[in-house]
Amino acid sequence: MNETFTEQRRHVRKRLDCTAFVFDTITGEKLGRLFDISKEGFMLLTTRELSAQQQLNLTMELPNTISGQHNIELSAECVWCQPSSFSEDFGAGFRVKTISEQDNVALQYFIRDF
Repeated sequence: MNETFTEQRRHVRKRLDCTAFVFDTITGEKLGRLFDISKEGFMLLTTRELSAQQQLNLTMELPNTISGQHNIELSAECVWCQPSSFSEDFGAGFRVKTISEQDNVALQYFIRDF
């Protein structure tokens, strides 16, 4: 896709040095794996095209127990989705909409440590 996007991020995303999968909390379907992340959003590599403006309840499966947790649950909005420039997958950008305080603490440790 050759569309030009206006950068709206307030926080730099960190590319992960580990594999962390993301699941639809309602259906249990594995949506893909995290590529990069910040406290306000993340990019997901997925095998299927997702709809922009779609809001999903998601579970991030952590590579290790962080702050006593194996998973982080949150709701997020898909802001964009397009074919990846470096794989056969799609890249999808998400904005975190709601997250509990406990999951937010685990998210901050995850970003810092991985």
